[in-house]
Amino acid sequence: MVASKKGGNDARRRKQAEDEQPPASSERRNRKKKDGWPWWLWLVGSLGLLACAGQLLVAIGGGGSEKGSSGSTGKGSKGVGGNKGSNTQRYLALALRLQEMTEVAATMMDHGLMDSEKAKDLDEELTSIEEEIAGREGKVERDLRAMVSVVRGTLYQKTGKLSDEQVEKLKNSFTYANPRYWDDYYNKTSAEERFDWYGDWQTSIKEMSFAPKGGPDQVTAHTIGDLLRPYLTPESQIMMLGCGNSNMSEQMYTAGFENIVNVDISEKLLASLRERLGASMPRMRWVYENASALSFEAGTFDVTIDKGTLDAIEQNKPLLQSAVTEAHRTLRPGGYFLSVTFNSPEVRVEQQLRPAADWESCHTHTFDRHALKERTTYYLHACEKTQ
Repeated sequence: MVASKKGGNDARRRKQAEDEQPPASSERRNRKKKDGWPWWLWLVGSLGLLACAGQLLVAIGGGGSEKGSSGSTGKGSKGVGGNKGSNTQRYLALALRLQEMTEVAATMMDHGLMDSEKAKDLDEELTSIEEEIAGREGKVERDLRAMVSVVRGTLYQKTGKLSDEQVEKLKNSFTYANPRYWDDYYNKTSAEERFDWYGDWQTSIKEMSFAPKGGPDQVTAHTIGDLLRPYLTPESQIMMLGCGNSNMSEQMYTAGFENIVNVDISEKLLASLRERLGASMPRMRWVYENASALSFEAGTFDVTIDKGTLDAIEQNKPLLQSAVTEAHRTLRPGGYFLSVTFNSPEVRVEQQLRPAADWESCHTHTFDRHALKERTTYYLHACEKTQ
C-alpha cells in the first residue's frame, strides 16, 4: 500500500533526525532564528488533529447530520455520521501524519539535514494526504488541504529560498504571509466559524501573578483578558492587527473596551464582520489594511494588539520589519504594542521588535494553559513607545 510505504519513509527520516539528538522544544523556541524551520508550523498539524478530534467526538456521539458532522460530501460518501465516524477517524489519522511530518521536517531543517531530495520525499507524503481526501468537501477536508498547502509552501520556501509569490506559483502551495492564502481560506469559511491560535479574551490560563508595566504591584490573572486589561482603559483607541475571524474583539467590546479598529487583508472577511456585528457594536470598525503600509496617521492608537499576525509573517523578514515599524509609527508616544505569541523575548523582542523601532521599555509576561502537546508556554510582550 502507498500509505505503508510512505509511513516507512517517514519513519526512516524520523530515525535519522533523532540520531542527531535534536534540542528540546523550549530550546528551539528560544534560540536565535536564522534559516531554521518556523516554530509555528508545528501548530499546523496540531490544529488539524484537534479539529478532527472534535469532529470524531460528534460522530461517535451520533450527532452527525445527513451529510456527516463535518458537512463532508463526496462521490460515494456516506458522510461521517452515517458510518459512525469512520471517515473522521481516517482524517484524524491523516492529521497525525501531517503533525509528524512537521516535526520530522523541523528537526531535519534545524540540523542541516534537509536537502532537495528529502524535500521531494516529504512533498510526496503531502500529495498522498491530498489524494486521500480528493473529491470530498467539508470543514475538516478544507482545513487539511489548507494545512498541507502551508506545510508544502514553507518546505519549498526554506529549501529553495523562494519568495511568497514564487511559492504560490507551485502546485497547491502557500505561506501564511501571502494575503491570497487568507482570502482563499476565508472565502471557504462560514460567518460562524472562528480561528484562534492562542485563545481569546476569555481563554483560561493557569493562575499567575504578574507586574504590569514593570511596576511594583502584582496582579492575578486567570484569563488572557486579565493579562491585557492593565494595559487598557475604556477610552483606549485600540488597533487589532490582523483580526481574522477571532471573537477576541467582540469579547473585548462586551468587556467595556469599545474603541477598536480591526484591520485585516481579507476584504471578504471584513465585509462579513461588518454585516454581522456593525449594528450591535457601533463603536467598532473593520478596515482593510496592509500591516506593512498602514493608512492611519502617526500617533492614532493608544494600544495595538498582535495575536499571531507577526508569527504568520515572520519568515518574510522585510514584511515583518515593515509591520513592526508601522505599528510603532501609528502608536502615540507612551502607547503599548502587545504581542501574544509562542516566541520568547529573545526572539520577539530582541530580534524582531527592537531592531525595527525605538521602544522605551519592553516587559514580558509568561503564562501557561493546557494546549497542544507539550507546548503550553505562551508569552505576552508589552513594549512601550518612547515618549
